[in-house]
Amino acid sequence: MKNLRPDIFSELEACYGQLIAWCDLLEAIADFLPCHVDERLCDTITIGLVPLLVTSHQLEERLVSRGLGLIMHGDELAEADERRRTSRLLDHDAAQEVVETLLSLQVGTCRFSWDAVGYQLRSFFGSMRRHIRSEREIMSLIKRAIAENGDRQETGVAATEAA
Repeated sequence: MKNLRPDIFSELEACYGQLIAWCDLLEAIADFLPCHVDERLCDTITIGLVPLLVTSHQLEERLVSRGLGLIMHGDELAEADERRRTSRLLDHDAAQEVVETLLSLQVGTCRFSWDAVGYQLRSFFGSMRRHIRSEREIMSLIKRAIAENGDRQETGVAATEAA
């Protein structure tokens, strides 16, 4: 990967920050069920959750998946990429289900018990937090590899200039 900088993940980190904030909100909703769920809060989450997740997944694909080659090779790289792709699909499906449940709560047509809704929300935000933590660990390894490659390139340039 050419022209990689350690700050290439800043946009993805911003998405993760928003996702974590929404996980915190979903946790609060789950903790206080069967309370009345604020409609504005529900609207914000139902309108923005899936698009934010899609944006995050696109950035992961563009930045993190491309950077995996710096820290993995061969079968290990292919397996990691496939696990991450499957995880993104599962996250997307779970987010859509959360949105559908929140929408049904808003209009009073939810067919799930309060316990089931709480479990669904907890399952989603728990999985999302694990996903983000895992991606951040990978990003950290990629950043380290970028920094090490930069140091080697600078050392190589200095050695070439000295010769």
